[in-house]
Amino acid sequence: MSSKRPLEDASAPQSKRAKRFPGNDASSASNSAAALIARAKADIAAKVAALKAKSALPAGAATSVGNGPPPPKAAVGVDPDLARRVAEAKKLVAQRVAKQEVSANPYMAAQQKRPAAPTPPPATASGAATPGTSTPGPSGSGLAMAAHPLLLESTQPRQQQSKKDRYKPMQPKFSSVRANARTAPPPSAAATGPAPVAAQEPVTNPYAAGSAQAAVEGGFEGAPKERAGRTLRFNQKGKYIHQAEELRREQQLEALKAKIAENAKKAGLTEEFEVLEKSVKHDPPPPVEWWDEGLLPTKNYEDIASGLTTIYNPAGPITLFVQHPIPIPAPWEKNEAAPRSLMLTKKEQKKMRKQRRAAELQDHQDRVRMGLIPPDPPKVKLSNMMRVLTSDAVQDPTKVEARIRREVAQRRVQHEKMNEARKLTDEQRREKVEQKKEEEEKKGLFGAVFRIRTLADPAHKFKVRKNADQYGLTGICLLHPQFALVFVEGSAKAIKGYKRLMLARVKWTEAAQARGAEDVEIDYGDADGPGPSKPSTSAVAANGDQTPEGQVSLENNRCDMCWEGPLRDRTFQNFRPKACPTDALAKEALGEKLKGYWDLAKNWVSDDEVHSVV
Repeated sequence: MSSKRPLEDASAPQSKRAKRFPGNDASSASNSAAALIARAKADIAAKVAALKAKSALPAGAATSVGNGPPPPKAAVGVDPDLARRVAEAKKLVAQRVAKQEVSANPYMAAQQKRPAAPTPPPATASGAATPGTSTPGPSGSGLAMAAHPLLLESTQPRQQQSKKDRYKPMQPKFSSVRANARTAPPPSAAATGPAPVAAQEPVTNPYAAGSAQAAVEGGFEGAPKERAGRTLRFNQKGKYIHQAEELRREQQLEALKAKIAENAKKAGLTEEFEVLEKSVKHDPPPPVEWWDEGLLPTKNYEDIASGLTTIYNPAGPITLFVQHPIPIPAPWEKNEAAPRSLMLTKKEQKKMRKQRRAAELQDHQDRVRMGLIPPDPPKVKLSNMMRVLTSDAVQDPTKVEARIRREVAQRRVQHEKMNEARKLTDEQRREKVEQKKEEEEKKGLFGAVFRIRTLADPAHKFKVRKNADQYGLTGICLLHPQFALVFVEGSAKAIKGYKRLMLARVKWTEAAQARGAEDVEIDYGDADGPGPSKPSTSAVAANGDQTPEGQVSLENNRCDMCWEGPLRDRTFQNFRPKACPTDALAKEALGEKLKGYWDLAKNWVSDDEVHSVV
């Protein structure tokens, strides 16, 4: 009988076509079952032959079943126990291959957490399952396939989302390249057998560190970091009080140092302080300045001596950066006088005064109208008596006139009292003068040297000494048989006034008038150095009259200024005259710093003498 079924007629209706069922076609079923049995017997026979061949080989030449080539097919008639062992070995190899695929694919990781399918019953010798049993597929799969991970999301416990994570960007599901990586499928287990799984070393990629860290933190690469909130920081109690106390302590220490230095200067210990300052060692200069450091290869000035002709600067000697020096004010700028206002003429001054007084009067009237101050009483004078008082002045003119005179006298007395109240006392006036002198000295000290041919007249000596004290100048007046030298030091304004006194105001060729019995005390010497009681150039009596035999002529007497210039500090504490009969005593009185002025004055030649010689 032919195994082929007859060709159905396509034109026949659907209801008249023959229905085919697997159980109805008996011939096809018997043929397929016989083919399956024959194929299974052939496989078993091949495996048995392979095992026999393996047992016949020496121990060193034996190969593993999983790694060697597939065994040849065995003949029919295999032991059922051996067939069962072969089936178990295939199952074990299939499980290992499946486990390896699952570990390589992250989407299959969820399948490992699901309960494993029940183990199928052992196969019989013919390779078919035991009748009456069914092999259930994997849970949740109708076509023997694993479910997609997105479908398994509902089965996993959902984590509670916080408020901070609510506004985070959604994590992508398929953005990772590693998740989509697929390993090459291993060869069939029946052909090659179970292959050993080698431990793979983790690959460290320094450029993927950010991605790994983002994955650990639960975000993705490129996601902005969450900004931490700024917390309140409270200052500890007493922090600023402690800082203020430290600042006050430093100021007190500075004031104490200044007071000690001032007391030492008054006591004459300035030299010791100068020696102490000189003994302090300063740091040596650096081997190279910071502005030249980037232009020298070895960062030393020896490069210039070795013949460096070009500027060494990798970035180039010219850049777009400009460094401006910090402006430091000059020492004298803090003592400079304020700029004077614009000079006005007499007419402009009167106009400004008139406008100012009008503005003050208007302000006073406005205050009176608003009731802030009481109104002033009427200012009645004899000239406006009839116009201001009208009827009262007509009724009793004598009484009104007496009252007006009293008011005028009262206003005059009040005005004089106000002037007396504004006037400074003698002590305040002296303090004001001293304060002005100190302000002038802060602007800088100046000195001047004068040479006088003859300083024998007592009036001239008095003017030289008294004006120096009044101007606040210090210095010395040296009386020598040949000439007199006057050295003064002080503020610029005081030197200017004293210079005008010595060169213009004093008449050096006119002698002093007779003073009668009035005594004139003249100091020709002091305790600092020896000196005669009277100068050799003059002889003055006790009553001030000059003796005819010792009289000095003042016909050619004159005063010249030899030098004028700024000074660093004062040399003398006051102004005093001193008699010096020799040059050595004069230089000793001047001191080491000023002894050159004596030679200057001694060799001084005036302009008139130069013209006369020529």
